[in-house]
Parts: sequence; structure tokens; C-alpha cells
Amino acid sequence: MQKQTPLKKWLMLISLGFMGGTFYMSAYAGSTYYTQLVTGLAITNTQYGLAKTICSPIGIILLVPGAFLGDKFDAKKTLVFSIGTQSILNLSWPLWVHGFTTYVAWKVIYTVITIAYWGALIKYINNLDGEDSAGSSFTTYYLLNGLSGALGSFIPLWVSNALNAGIGTIIFVEGVITSVATILVAVFLEDEKKLAERGIYLKGDDPIQIKHIFYLLKYPGFWMMFVAYGAGVSLYNYVEYFTPYLVNVYDMDPSLSSTLAIIRQYGVNLVAPIGGYICDKVLKATYKWYIIGFGIVGVMYLAMTVMFRETSNVMVVGIYTILVCAMIMMLYTTIWSVLRELHVPAMVTATLSGIATISERIIQMFLPATFGHFMDTREPLAAFNDIFLIIVAICVVGILTGIWIGRHHKKCLAGLRSFEKMTGMKSVEEA
Repeated sequence: MQKQTPLKKWLMLISLGFMGGTFYMSAYAGSTYYTQLVTGLAITNTQYGLAKTICSPIGIILLVPGAFLGDKFDAKKTLVFSIGTQSILNLSWPLWVHGFTTYVAWKVIYTVITIAYWGALIKYINNLDGEDSAGSSFTTYYLLNGLSGALGSFIPLWVSNALNAGIGTIIFVEGVITSVATILVAVFLEDEKKLAERGIYLKGDDPIQIKHIFYLLKYPGFWMMFVAYGAGVSLYNYVEYFTPYLVNVYDMDPSLSSTLAIIRQYGVNLVAPIGGYICDKVLKATYKWYIIGFGIVGVMYLAMTVMFRETSNVMVVGIYTILVCAMIMMLYTTIWSVLRELHVPAMVTATLSGIATISERIIQMFLPATFGHFMDTREPLAAFNDIFLIIVAICVVGILTGIWIGRHHKKCLAGLRSFEKMTGMKSVEEA
């Protein structure tokens, strides 16, 4: 196999990292620019949540086809298509996205055109310089991803402040940034045919196997992962409500709130490795970290409903939200490491990993609209306290799941449980 030259490899990684860090900016614009988005589109908080309710089932339907397409087609062409068409969509926002209906239409289009992105991205990075270099490629990618994500988020905020503009300008600037990413990927990435000529063959993650789903449904370990993923990712998703919380309750300037949101989204990545260290070196079990981590986050949210009032110092509250997010990031980044304690065969891990993600989308069908209704119908502090109490309940679910996994793990180690015994799956061929 002919290796990449160092310069070529770095140009590819920079292109992929820049694209990856900026790819989801517009999709998650509400996380950073919640107030600007709701105000600019003249939609209610409930409508903002309903948009997620509508798009979540579409994401579930497209889960398997998206994974198939990402593995089936040339990775470079798929990535260029995904980021390129998204750029056009972002640039067109000011022309036609002016209310709830068009906002939902925009989100649906975004979901459809990007369904194959993730599979193609993983396939490309995993084999960028041969399988033996996958670890260093991913590490470098995520470093570049975080840096470009932070930069890509600050630029639209700076432009919107300088021009005193709204969400249309913000998304348009994000479209300019993703257009730059499109050019980088188109110029510096090689298609699979050229890579194959040098002995590099792109292989993606193992695809979801429909036949494996029926075995997984019989196995308690699958449901443990299903619940754990839904709880963990929900904690990560709903930190976006800190942005309107600081604005609506404490009258923080929306631009400052957005700045703190960028720190909560990207700055806390610096502490993420601490969670992995605690799992592997201190507790030596992810389920124990679930119990402790979900417990700490739950207490931190519960404390917010007691400690803070409208008269509290806004910067103290803002800093506290960053601390909460730092704790969530240390937990969120370890969610999948519990697979080792579920005792599932390697052949069904990809299917389990893919299907388990549906839990988060199911939750998205209900909670965002509920949170929006609270914000529209109650006093700001009461509304957010109720939101935080629901998140505390999610943390309790996470704790109980950790206990559940711990008992399961011990039974498997003792030989009282096994995937084969509980599902009837005998071999790869039979599965």
C-alpha cells in the first residue's frame, strides 16, 4: 500500500475537520442562536419544539437507507454532495425561510440531503492513511473539528452583531463557511478509485443487519443501550435551553448568551477525556460512571431550581451552566463505552449501535414541544425550572440504567446470562 504524503494527509484531515466542525451549525442553530431564531421567524417556543417533533420520525425512517447509501456510493462524492447541497440550502435561507411552515420545510430538506453524510465521513477518516493509522486520524480529526466548529460559530455571531442583523444573516454566513468547506473537500479529497490505485480501500462501519434486529429485541442488553443512549444524548441535546434561560429569566444580551452557548458546545470538549479516564482507570466500569455521572448532573440541575432566582447574578448563573455542560460532556462522550459490559457479539454490535439511536429521536418527538409549551404558557423562571426537573427525571433514568447494566454485567460474568442463551442465536450463519 502506498501511504499518503504527510502534506496530502494533513490537507485531507484539515478539509475533513473543517467540514465536520461546521457541518451541523445550521441544523443546530437553535442551540447557539435560540432567541435570534425564534424572534426572527416569529414562531413560538412550542412551534420550535414541534419542528423537531415533525422531523424526528423522518430521521428514524431514513436511518437504514442513509447508512446504506453512505457505504454504497463513493465517499468523496457523497461528502461533496452533502456539504455542497447544504451550503446552497443555507445560502437560500434569507430568500424563503420566514415562518414556521418554511422552517419545517427547510429542516426536512436538510434531513433528506444529508442522510448519507455520516457513513461516508466515518468511512473516509477510518481509512485515510490505511487502517493501521485510523486512531491517529480520528484524534486529529476531532481536534480540527472542535477548533473549526468554534471558529465557524463565532464568525456568524460577529457578523450579525456588526451588521445588527438577524437569523437570516447568521444562516447565510454559515452557508458561506460551508461553501468554503465544500471547496476544500472537493479539491483535496481523492475519490475511492484513485485511492484504490494506491492500495487504499475505504471500508465503512459494519452495516445494520435487519436479521439481527430480531435477536437484539430478545436481549436485555439491547434495551439497556437503547435507554442509556436516549438518556445520555438527551442531556447533551437539551443544554440548548440554557441559551433562552439566560435571556428570558435574567435578561442577558442574546449575543452574550450565544457566546456562552459556543463555549458550552465546544469549549467543554477540553474536559471530555476526563470522563474516559474515570471510566477506564478509576472506576474500571462504564456502568459505575453512569450511576455517578447521571447522579451529579441530576443534582446540578436540581440545585438550579433552588439556588437561582430572577435576582441572581447573571454571570454567576452563566458560568454555572458551563460547569453543568462540562459534566454532561464527560458523561456523554462515554455513552458507547458501556457496550463492553453488555456482552453482545461483535457481529451484532453495528446493528445494536444503529437501532439504539432511535431512542433519542423518539424522545425528540415529545419533549421539545413540551418544553416550548412551558415557555409559552408559564412565567420564565417557573417554565425553566419545570424543564430542569424533567431533565432531573432523565438523570434518574440514567442512574437506574447504570444499576440495571451492572447487575446484567455481573450475571454475564458469572455465566448466568449470555447473548446466545437468551436469543437462540447459534452462529454467524444462523444470525
